[in-house]
Amino acid sequence: MNLPARVVDLHTHLFNARYLPLESVIASAMKKDESKLADYVAQLLYALAGSSYADAQDLRADHPLPFTPEDADEHYLEQIWDVVRAGLMERVPADMIAGRSPADLLDQPWDDAPAEPGLSEELVGIIDQLASIDYAAEGWIDPDPLPLHEPVTSFKELGAAPRIVDVLGWARRVIRKALRAATDLMDKFAWGSHVENYLEFFLTMLKSEKAVLKQLLSSYDKLGAGNIQVLHMMMDMQLAYPVPKPPRYPFPEQLRKMEQLKQDNPQSMFGFSAFDPRRDNWRQLADTAIAHGFLGFKFYPALGYLPIGNADPVLESRVAAFFDYCIAGDIPVFVHCTPIGFQTKEKKGLNAHPKHWRALLEHERWRDLRLCLGHAGGGRASNLGVSSAGWMADNDAEWRDADNFARIVADLCATYPNVYCELGYITELLDDPTARELLVANIERARAEAQQNGRPHDFLDKVAYGSDWHMPSMVDNTARYLDVFVDIMNRPAYVAHRDLFFHDTAMAYLKR
Repeated sequence: MNLPARVVDLHTHLFNARYLPLESVIASAMKKDESKLADYVAQLLYALAGSSYADAQDLRADHPLPFTPEDADEHYLEQIWDVVRAGLMERVPADMIAGRSPADLLDQPWDDAPAEPGLSEELVGIIDQLASIDYAAEGWIDPDPLPLHEPVTSFKELGAAPRIVDVLGWARRVIRKALRAATDLMDKFAWGSHVENYLEFFLTMLKSEKAVLKQLLSSYDKLGAGNIQVLHMMMDMQLAYPVPKPPRYPFPEQLRKMEQLKQDNPQSMFGFSAFDPRRDNWRQLADTAIAHGFLGFKFYPALGYLPIGNADPVLESRVAAFFDYCIAGDIPVFVHCTPIGFQTKEKKGLNAHPKHWRALLEHERWRDLRLCLGHAGGGRASNLGVSSAGWMADNDAEWRDADNFARIVADLCATYPNVYCELGYITELLDDPTARELLVANIERARAEAQQNGRPHDFLDKVAYGSDWHMPSMVDNTARYLDVFVDIMNRPAYVAHRDLFFHDTAMAYLKR
């Protein structure tokens, strides 16, 4: 396969659990405002999440367990348990381990290990809270009451002198039950038209920032050292939920940590901060981000706001001021643009409809906004009665439908000088053998329409490669996803655009 010399992945995420309001994210996917189970699972993930910057260890196992698709949930449960076990065993000193067989060590009294305040004690407290969950009240009945799913007890009920093996066995039962219940209750389609494995998402969220970046870059090993750069997108999600709960890291701290990651890896990554018009201090946060090397901003309408036409006059004025700010500095804005996405249970995904961006760009005030429409409208998806065939349209009627996100995105790219798009996370390209040819056919439809309508730009000059890593379906399939586009761009009709698609268009958008 003739690989491109250089690749920019224009759509990635490098944060971990501590950067997200996981209590709200999990509860919302359960279609609830709040949930004790969501709260305690979030606390568990916060405690386990590694940090590259001094306040936590990366406890992930170095050697993943064997994996088969049929055993995916079991695989991820055991991987997460492996991290929990490592955290619990932190309290056991080296001199207690030395000279003992594993069986002998496990038979030692738990209380013989020094109980210094630390991760082990924090985990015991969180696991004890999980053991108290009323699963019936949460709406979950265990469909598979195996021994590992038997009713769990509190830590105190282990007795006055539990052994290490008793504590680990108790913790494993509690953890497995809690994670299975939480992920069973989460709507598998909460974030899109593709079934998500939330256990895999939780596992990925446990890595440190550096480990996340390392995993992402290793997905592109076939390109050779130094030939991949990634654009990292931050997310500011706290205020999107009915009961806002802060992430473990406040947003200014998130900025500092991601700035440090960029400084440590200047040749590998670029960074975008995030904008939320519900923040009174959005301008201060934006100035800080730009001053510290962030190149632009992520704008995520599915979290509850529009690019234009917000009913709330305060939101409307802040969004307008934000776009003025970005135009004044020629600062790039990256937006989610599919009908669903990482929406809350209020299902505001249609806020991302590209018709709203058309309405914005038609104003002379904002026509020069430097904009990238993420996912380029996406694949086939529906939300609240609105359906978009996207890049999977299989006939002219579907392509020309008024709500086909992909068609509108392509037209905006062909019309406006600073409007771009990227083709990340169109999961049909991984699953459907006909999807690749549908994508190509629709690219040609878009190009032909642009020419017929006298648009000044060729769509192929405005579209770039992206993945939306670390969404669960992309983490293990990054190389396959790249291969789809390498195959397409190596075709004789497209080879002249290959460097543009994989590298140059992204750099033009980023002004690099």
